Amino acid sequence: MSHLHIPDGVLPLPLWVAGLVVFAVLLAWSAHASRGSGPRLVAFQSSLGGIMLAVMAIPVPITAFDYCMTLAGPVGVLLGAASAIQVSFVVTLILALLGQGGFTVVGLNALVLGLGAATARPIYTRSVTAIGPARAMALATAVSQLLSTALWAALLVLSVRMTPSAVGEHEFAHSLVRVWHRTGAGIVVPLLLAAVALESFLGYGLAHFLARVRPDLLPVPAPRRGAPAESPSTP
Repeated sequence: MSHLHIPDGVLPLPLWVAGLVVFAVLLAWSAHASRGSGPRLVAFQSSLGGIMLAVMAIPVPITAFDYCMTLAGPVGVLLGAASAIQVSFVVTLILALLGQGGFTVVGLNALVLGLGAATARPIYTRSVTAIGPARAMALATAVSQLLSTALWAALLVLSVRMTPSAVGEHEFAHSLVRVWHRTGAGIVVPLLLAAVALESFLGYGLAHFLARVRPDLLPVPAPRRGAPAESPSTP
């Protein structure tokens, strides 16, 4: 899971306000880090953001939950942390306009998606020399998606803990909690891992394709100390 489909007025005020503030700081940092970028990078961000938006707009049902494929890992690898954070914000804002989550959770959604995407490129560049671009992309995608899923789950747990009366107001909520403790974890967790594996497989295929037709789009690892520096490619 990497997107909170929660309408406005459900999450506690301190939680979503804190999410907006933290992400605003990250967005300001990303703007500073990417200043001076040329129009080619903006076009690259737009194209990858459009693909991410199209994929996330189609939820895949997993029992009582909907899983959104994101391609956050591949997008993070191709764009880098700063640009991926900006794309995550635009995508989550448009999804809110489409009714997938309220506007109060835009900050949290962008934070969950953006942090996952931001971790992808460092993992890719550290592993691509040893295992190749396709496997490195798959690994970066898996770690990115697992991080986003962990953040998503942590936000839900924190939200429930900050509003303890919400769980005790309805018998249906009690039933959901009991079902989760008895069988939910054993069903949902394997399905989530299968979804992460599927997204990693898509990342593998994408990197395999790019390595053959447009290897200049894939980032190159930073040169080791004492080694001659290579000029990184620009999309």
